[in-house]
Amino acid sequence: MRERPAGFVLVLLIVPALSAQAQRPFFEAGVGTLAPNDPFVVTLAFRTSAGINLGGQNALTLEYSRQSANRTLGNDVGMYARQLVGLSWQHAFHDVFSDPELKKLQYLVRLGGGALIRGTFPDAVGDQDLRNAAFADVGVVIRYPLSARVAAIGTVEDAIAFLPAETVQSYCTTQGGGRVCYPDGGPTYFSIDRPASTQHNLGVVLSMQLRL
Repeated sequence: MRERPAGFVLVLLIVPALSAQAQRPFFEAGVGTLAPNDPFVVTLAFRTSAGINLGGQNALTLEYSRQSANRTLGNDVGMYARQLVGLSWQHAFHDVFSDPELKKLQYLVRLGGGALIRGTFPDAVGDQDLRNAAFADVGVVIRYPLSARVAAIGTVEDAIAFLPAETVQSYCTTQGGGRVCYPDGGPTYFSIDRPASTQHNLGVVLSMQLRL
Protein backbone atom coordinates (compact mmCIF):
# COMPACT_ATOMS: atom_id res chain seq x y z
CA MET A 1 0.00 0.00 0.00
CA ARG A 2 1.35 3.41 -1.00
CA GLU A 3 2.31 5.60 1.98
CA ARG A 4 0.56 8.98 2.06
CA PRO A 5 2.67 12.10 2.72
CA ALA A 6 2.53 13.65 6.17
CA GLY A 7 1.06 16.86 4.77
CA PHE A 8 -1.92 14.99 3.31
CA VAL A 9 -2.60 13.31 6.68
CA LEU A 10 -2.43 16.71 8.41
CA VAL A 11 -5.02 18.13 6.00
CA LEU A 12 -7.34 15.19 6.74
CA LEU A 13 -7.12 16.06 10.43
CA ILE A 14 -7.50 19.83 10.08
CA VAL A 15 -10.41 20.04 7.60
CA PRO A 16 -13.00 18.22 9.79
CA ALA A 17 -11.94 20.37 12.74
CA LEU A 18 -12.43 23.58 10.74
CA SER A 19 -15.76 22.34 9.47
CA ALA A 20 -16.93 21.69 13.02
CA GLN A 21 -15.71 25.16 14.03
CA ALA A 22 -17.63 26.69 11.12
CA GLN A 23 -20.95 25.08 12.12
CA ARG A 24 -21.10 25.28 15.89
CA PRO A 25 -24.52 25.53 17.57
CA PHE A 26 -25.18 28.22 20.16
CA PHE A 27 -27.81 29.32 22.64
CA GLU A 28 -28.79 32.81 23.78
CA ALA A 29 -30.91 34.25 26.58
CA GLY A 30 -31.57 37.92 27.21
CA VAL A 31 -33.84 40.74 28.30
CA GLY A 32 -34.68 44.16 26.93
CA THR A 33 -37.47 46.32 25.62
CA LEU A 34 -39.74 45.68 22.63
CA ALA A 35 -42.09 48.64 22.40
CA PRO A 36 -45.16 48.76 20.12
CA ASN A 37 -45.01 51.94 18.00
CA ASP A 38 -43.42 54.20 20.62
CA PRO A 39 -39.70 53.47 21.30
CA PHE A 40 -39.74 55.78 24.34
CA VAL A 41 -42.23 53.57 26.23
CA VAL A 42 -40.20 50.79 27.84
CA THR A 43 -41.97 47.48 27.25
CA LEU A 44 -40.25 44.58 29.00
CA ALA A 45 -39.34 41.58 26.83
CA PHE A 46 -37.50 38.29 27.37
CA ARG A 47 -35.86 36.30 24.58
CA THR A 48 -34.33 32.86 24.14
CA SER A 49 -32.87 31.51 20.93
CA ALA A 50 -30.96 28.57 19.52
CA GLY A 51 -28.93 28.70 16.36
CA ILE A 52 -25.96 27.62 14.33
CA ASN A 53 -23.31 29.63 12.54
CA LEU A 54 -22.80 28.75 8.88
CA GLY A 55 -19.19 29.54 8.21
CA GLY A 56 -17.55 32.62 9.66
CA GLN A 57 -20.02 35.24 8.43
CA ASN A 58 -23.56 33.83 8.71
CA ALA A 59 -25.81 32.44 11.41
CA LEU A 60 -29.36 31.10 11.50
CA THR A 61 -31.40 31.27 14.72
CA LEU A 62 -34.78 30.11 15.98
CA GLU A 63 -36.08 32.75 18.39
CA TYR A 64 -38.81 33.04 21.01
CA SER A 65 -39.61 36.44 22.51
CA ARG A 66 -42.19 37.28 25.17
CA GLN A 67 -43.36 40.89 25.09
CA SER A 68 -45.20 42.34 28.06
CA ALA A 69 -48.43 44.27 27.74
CA ASN A 70 -48.08 48.04 27.48
CA ARG A 71 -46.77 49.34 30.83
CA THR A 72 -49.72 51.77 31.08
CA LEU A 73 -51.94 48.71 31.58
CA GLY A 74 -49.87 47.66 34.59
CA ASN A 75 -49.13 44.17 33.27
CA ASP A 76 -45.81 42.34 33.26
CA VAL A 77 -44.78 39.47 30.99
CA GLY A 78 -47.47 37.25 32.49
CA MET A 79 -51.10 38.02 31.68
CA TYR A 80 -51.74 39.68 28.30
CA ALA A 81 -48.16 39.20 27.15
CA ARG A 82 -47.61 38.67 23.42
CA GLN A 83 -45.25 36.09 21.95
CA LEU A 84 -43.07 36.32 18.85
CA VAL A 85 -41.79 33.07 17.33
CA GLY A 86 -39.61 33.20 14.25
CA LEU A 87 -36.40 32.61 12.33
CA SER A 88 -33.57 35.10 11.95
CA TRP A 89 -30.62 35.23 9.57
CA GLN A 90 -27.55 37.18 10.68
CA HIS A 91 -24.76 38.26 8.34
CA ALA A 92 -21.39 39.90 8.96
CA PHE A 93 -19.27 41.47 6.23
CA HIS A 94 -16.13 39.75 7.51
CA ASP A 95 -15.28 36.63 9.51
CA VAL A 96 -16.63 37.02 13.06
CA PHE A 97 -17.52 33.51 14.24
CA SER A 98 -14.09 31.98 13.76
CA ASP A 99 -12.13 35.19 14.44
CA PRO A 100 -9.73 34.33 17.30
CA GLU A 101 -9.44 37.94 18.49
CA LEU A 102 -11.42 38.36 21.72
CA LYS A 103 -12.97 41.47 23.28
CA LYS A 104 -13.49 43.13 19.92
CA LEU A 105 -16.81 44.53 18.74
CA GLN A 106 -18.30 42.65 15.80
CA TYR A 107 -21.26 43.92 13.77
CA LEU A 108 -23.91 41.94 11.90
CA VAL A 109 -27.16 42.74 10.13
CA ARG A 110 -30.23 40.63 10.83
CA LEU A 111 -33.32 39.79 8.83
CA GLY A 112 -36.10 37.59 10.09
CA GLY A 113 -39.77 36.87 10.34
CA GLY A 114 -42.37 34.71 11.98
CA ALA A 115 -45.66 34.74 13.86
CA LEU A 116 -46.93 37.19 16.49
CA ILE A 117 -49.21 35.32 18.91
CA ARG A 118 -51.36 38.06 20.39
CA GLY A 119 -53.62 36.22 22.85
CA THR A 120 -56.39 37.92 24.81
CA PHE A 121 -56.48 41.54 26.02
CA PRO A 122 -57.77 43.53 29.02
CA ASP A 123 -61.57 43.91 29.05
CA ALA A 124 -62.09 41.28 26.36
CA VAL A 125 -65.54 39.68 26.38
CA GLY A 126 -65.18 36.01 27.26
CA ASP A 127 -61.39 36.23 27.09
CA GLN A 128 -61.57 36.60 23.33
CA ASP A 129 -58.24 36.10 21.60
CA LEU A 130 -56.98 38.58 19.05
CA ARG A 131 -56.06 37.17 15.67
CA ASN A 132 -52.41 36.23 15.24
CA ALA A 133 -50.24 38.13 12.80
CA ALA A 134 -47.13 37.72 10.68
CA PHE A 135 -44.11 39.91 11.35
CA ALA A 136 -40.88 40.82 9.57
CA ASP A 137 -37.79 41.77 11.54
CA VAL A 138 -34.81 43.92 10.55
CA GLY A 139 -31.99 45.09 12.78
CA VAL A 140 -28.33 45.27 13.76
CA VAL A 141 -26.47 42.84 16.03
CA ILE A 142 -23.41 43.88 18.06
CA ARG A 143 -21.35 40.92 19.25
CA TYR A 144 -18.58 41.10 21.88
CA PRO A 145 -16.77 37.76 22.36
CA LEU A 146 -15.51 37.26 25.91
CA SER A 147 -14.02 33.83 25.20
CA ALA A 148 -14.10 31.16 22.52
CA ARG A 149 -17.52 30.03 23.82
CA VAL A 150 -19.12 33.05 25.51
CA ALA A 151 -20.13 36.37 23.96
CA ALA A 152 -22.26 39.35 24.95
CA ILE A 153 -24.88 40.24 22.34
CA GLY A 154 -26.75 43.49 21.78
CA THR A 155 -29.58 43.75 19.26
CA VAL A 156 -31.32 46.86 17.95
CA GLU A 157 -34.32 45.93 15.82
CA ASP A 158 -37.76 46.64 14.47
CA ALA A 159 -40.26 43.76 14.36
CA ILE A 160 -42.92 44.98 11.93
CA ALA A 161 -46.23 43.20 12.60
CA PHE A 162 -48.99 43.08 10.00
CA LEU A 163 -52.13 43.11 12.14
CA PRO A 164 -55.22 41.70 10.39
CA ALA A 165 -58.66 43.29 10.31
CA GLU A 166 -61.03 41.86 12.92
CA THR A 167 -64.06 42.50 15.09
CA VAL A 168 -63.24 42.86 18.77
CA GLN A 169 -65.73 42.23 21.58
CA SER A 170 -64.72 44.66 24.33
CA TYR A 171 -66.19 46.10 27.50
CA CYS A 172 -66.52 49.86 27.14
CA THR A 173 -67.18 53.01 29.11
CA THR A 174 -68.57 56.42 28.22
CA GLN A 175 -66.36 59.48 28.49
CA GLY A 176 -67.17 63.02 27.34
CA GLY A 177 -70.20 61.92 25.36
CA GLY A 178 -68.15 59.30 23.47
CA ARG A 179 -67.50 55.59 23.86
CA VAL A 180 -64.08 54.35 24.97
CA CYS A 181 -63.44 50.67 24.32
CA TYR A 182 -60.44 48.54 23.49
CA PRO A 183 -57.95 48.74 25.08
CA ASP A 184 -59.84 50.59 27.87
CA GLY A 185 -62.92 49.02 29.40
CA GLY A 186 -66.16 49.73 31.21
CA PRO A 187 -69.47 48.22 32.42
CA THR A 188 -70.98 47.23 29.04
CA TYR A 189 -69.59 45.66 25.91
CA PHE A 190 -69.78 46.40 22.22
CA SER A 191 -68.40 45.03 18.97
CA ILE A 192 -65.64 47.18 17.50
CA ASP A 193 -64.37 46.76 13.95
CA ARG A 194 -60.63 47.25 13.76
CA PRO A 195 -59.00 47.69 10.34
CA ALA A 196 -55.83 45.98 9.22
CA SER A 197 -52.74 47.92 10.27
CA THR A 198 -48.98 47.81 10.51
CA GLN A 199 -47.34 47.96 13.93
CA HIS A 200 -43.65 48.67 14.56
CA ASN A 201 -42.19 46.91 17.60
CA LEU A 202 -38.95 48.76 18.29
CA GLY A 203 -36.52 47.01 20.54
CA VAL A 204 -33.15 46.78 22.24
CA VAL A 205 -32.27 43.34 23.64
CA LEU A 206 -29.13 42.39 25.60
CA SER A 207 -28.23 38.68 25.68
CA MET A 208 -25.49 36.24 26.58
CA GLN A 209 -24.45 33.69 23.97
CA LEU A 210 -23.00 30.24 24.71
CA ARG A 211 -21.41 28.33 21.84
CA LEU A 212 -21.07 24.56 22.16
